[in-house]
Amino acid sequence: MLVAALVLGLLAALLVPTGLHMDSVYAHDHLAACVTQPKGNCGIAINSFDHRFEHLGGLLAWLNLVPGLLGILLAAPFVLELEHGTFRLAWTQSLTRRRWLSTKLALIGFGALAAALGMTVLMTWWRAPLDHLHGRMAQNVFDFEGVVPFAYIVFAVALVIAIGVVLRRTVLAIGLASIGYLALRLSVQTWIRQNYVAPVRRVWPVGQPGPGHLDTAWNLQSGSSDRYGHPLANADTIFATCARGPTRLDSACARAHGIYNLAVFQPASRFWLFQGIETAIFGGLALILLAIAVWWTQKRVS
Repeated sequence: MLVAALVLGLLAALLVPTGLHMDSVYAHDHLAACVTQPKGNCGIAINSFDHRFEHLGGLLAWLNLVPGLLGILLAAPFVLELEHGTFRLAWTQSLTRRRWLSTKLALIGFGALAAALGMTVLMTWWRAPLDHLHGRMAQNVFDFEGVVPFAYIVFAVALVIAIGVVLRRTVLAIGLASIGYLALRLSVQTWIRQNYVAPVRRVWPVGQPGPGHLDTAWNLQSGSSDRYGHPLANADTIFATCARGPTRLDSACARAHGIYNLAVFQPASRFWLFQGIETAIFGGLALILLAIAVWWTQKRVS
């Protein structure tokens, strides 16, 4: 728990200064007004803000390892006690297996939830300006807010404990649990999450307004298409014909050639629905793993 607290302390030392600076710039540039009533140079101001802090995006990807690390740190002492056999002393001192096991798991669970709360509160505060501008549905954002961090840490704890009670080798349990945790997290984040609910698909003519709140949605696909949302085989030729400068397209010309805009996305309004689904996945797996660990400890460990 002390090491986990140290990890959270280092995370806070990294995020608090940058978070204060980002919040100061957000307020100085009056970007809150751009969220509620976008007009004038809002687009330029938002792009400038994004460019100024875009280097922090790579940091977020690495922070995905923190929930797993915290879970491993909290669960490792339990496995270490099984490996060294020191649990036998407790079992011979009028302490039943069930009470020993429930006390250990309760302490670990309390530590996991406390660590998840600290990390979630810190990340939600740090990302507040970016959330106002771009929403919370995108990858490496969704994973740090809401309730899913609690499920990630509890799942990591349960995975280490379940493997540890069977193998009774701390290093091996940590290694296998790390691989399993990362494999599942990456699979869910890359392929599964976007299909929790069928994404919204919109096609609209060039030069006309697109779907509302697209800036805060999780954009899965965007670009040009025909009126039915199918890719255009001769898109490059049409763009060359209708181009009006390096970044502009003549709307009338584009419509005459059958070019439409396509967007496939998950709306920001589905944030809590997706949070609930993913929490159920990782939380359910954690309960199954803990049930296996409890049964194995009571029936097979001696």
